[in-house]
Amino acid sequence: MRLEEAIADIERCNSMDELQITLQRIIDHYGFAAFTFIDAGQPHLDKPYYVTTTNKAWVNEYTHNDFVRTDPCLIKVRRTNIPFNWGAVELPQVLGRRKPGAVKAMEAARDHGFTEGFVVPYHFRDHRGFLFSSSTVFFWKDTVKRFKLLFGCHRYELQLITIYWTQRAIDLVARDHRHAPPFFRAPDDLVRPALTDRERDVMSWAARGKTIIDTAEILRISEETAETHIRNALRKLNAANKTHGVAKSIALGLIDL
Repeated sequence: MRLEEAIADIERCNSMDELQITLQRIIDHYGFAAFTFIDAGQPHLDKPYYVTTTNKAWVNEYTHNDFVRTDPCLIKVRRTNIPFNWGAVELPQVLGRRKPGAVKAMEAARDHGFTEGFVVPYHFRDHRGFLFSSSTVFFWKDTVKRFKLLFGCHRYELQLITIYWTQRAIDLVARDHRHAPPFFRAPDDLVRPALTDRERDVMSWAARGKTIIDTAEILRISEETAETHIRNALRKLNAANKTHGVAKSIALGLIDL
């Protein structure tokens, strides 16, 4: 299938069902097994809007284990405009018996037969100037060697196809869910909590992987004070934990990396 044909097919779609079928047909041509498109701009949601052609077993495991909070690809999407593959994602070290959520998420994907993945971030603003983010993941089940060959030859085609597909999805969702859109955030969701300068500081260093002890030393404050600022910021952000708070802070533009 030529690139021009793929884009034309996408632009002719008049429903999300058609769009889903069309993208799967396109990526079949490249050798991908499935895809997932997800709203990456609302880290506070337990179940953000998504479209997927993966099987129910993978969807159930992803949701049951709350991987939406720890998926390292989803976290990276919020921080970059550049497409990447799973092999380029740095995972935290496993210290002791307890594995970090990011490691569990990637191991679970491989347990389901996904040997690699291609991730395309997409960030955009609507007519009101509000920023939104999405992630499209193409799942690969063949050998990593074949994936690398495909990635090297066709990554830019896939990125362009994804951009057209995502924009068409945005237009269709906005049309079909005019009064209660599941993908677009309501104005109340976009209200930024009023973090103090110190609260922003501690969240910024947390986003860089610094511990409470590290942050206290950098800011020349006590560990108790640093912990208090973190706790206050998480409360204002309505975040379940520090990772959740960092993701929301970045998505809301409260901190920058």
